[in-house]
Amino acid sequence: MQIYFAGPLFNQAEREFNERTCSALEAEGYDVFLPQRDVGDIGELEVMDQEDVTTEDVLQEIFEIDRQGVLEADIVTATLDGRVPSEGTVIEAAIAYEHDIPVIGLKTDRRVFAIDEPYNAMVFGVLDEIVDTPAELVDAVNEYASRLVSNQK
Repeated sequence: MQIYFAGPLFNQAEREFNERTCSALEAEGYDVFLPQRDVGDIGELEVMDQEDVTTEDVLQEIFEIDRQGVLEADIVTATLDGRVPSEGTVIEAAIAYEHDIPVIGLKTDRRVFAIDEPYNAMVFGVLDEIVDTPAELVDAVNEYASRLVSNQK
């Protein structure tokens, strides 16, 4: 079962959180695509072999690798922490939604003022479920994976 782990990866704390949470999913036997780990270094991208490579070329290749990772996933998890969710995470969740891939949101961050409206409607609409902890995320992935396997029989 392939899991795509979408989440912010812009500082050490976020990257370490992503690694720990992915390790918990991998301990359950899932193959997890974690962009910060699985896209590789920029210097290793195919586009870097081209002459006159531009920033736009690099960004487009990263987008295509991540997009393909989403499309190959059976389940997408989306970490929604921060004042607002990461733009990349939201795009990855939307791609999954448009291809009928379940999206499980993880929000451990409680920086919200409106308790009854913690998400933008467009973000909320692509989520199949929202959980509060990495342990609950693992449980939710297990539940969705079980349903997917049952539906394939």
